[in-house]
Amino acid sequence: MGKASSSKKIKRVQQAGVSRAPGQRRNLGFPALVLGIIVLGLAMVFYARSQIVEKVGEAPVVDQDKWYSAYGLDICGVYQDNPVAIGPDETGITPTTDGLIQIAPFVESAAGKNAQFGLFAEQIGLKLSNGELTLATGKTYKNGDNCKTEDGKESEGEVVMYVWPPQATDATKPETVTTDLDSQRFTEDGQAFVVAFVPKGTEPKLPPSLESLQNTSHTPATPTTATPAEATTTTIAEGGSGTVEESTTTTVAGG
Repeated sequence: MGKASSSKKIKRVQQAGVSRAPGQRRNLGFPALVLGIIVLGLAMVFYARSQIVEKVGEAPVVDQDKWYSAYGLDICGVYQDNPVAIGPDETGITPTTDGLIQIAPFVESAAGKNAQFGLFAEQIGLKLSNGELTLATGKTYKNGDNCKTEDGKESEGEVVMYVWPPQATDATKPETVTTDLDSQRFTEDGQAFVVAFVPKGTEPKLPPSLESLQNTSHTPATPTTATPAEATTTTIAEGGSGTVEESTTTTVAGG
């Protein structure tokens, strides 16, 4: 008798724990609703973020970003003097007196994906093409030309660009670029760029101007202008009395 009563109690407890009839499907409405809210929320976040990026633009942004990159020109193992601009700054990408590249675009044609090394090269009179570079002086170096290093060794040279990321050290391996040098982008503040005509297989070295990145201020290397020269003209007063009149005429060199 006691055993039968216990069995009935167990059966009632088991039945009480069943929330649905046999064959009845579980209600998935609430979990689906929660999942839908989460998905919608994530979609709104990504959309808002894309709108902000589109509105601000890709870095470097016009009239907002101001970056500096180290620069060097290596000819057969010898770094050349810091370049100067050969004309007025029309883009915001220009050299500084301490050997850096200032990237502070003030026109859309020099911002975002348009912030390319070719704009800087044009500013300093450097012409680049695949396997060839021409300095502002008119001197041209081509792949295969003879390259004589400081130790007197002569070998076949090549035109190449090395690009280091920010915070680079002597142990940092740069990206080596041999084509489309003009199209290399400025993507971050603190990069380092070296244009070189060196023997093939040369171990790249960071430019000396890298230390200038630590400076707190930089001055653009504006174009050099000719200093007006003063020419003195001597005339004899009318009548030949011997009185001398001097007049100063200003002429511009090269004019």
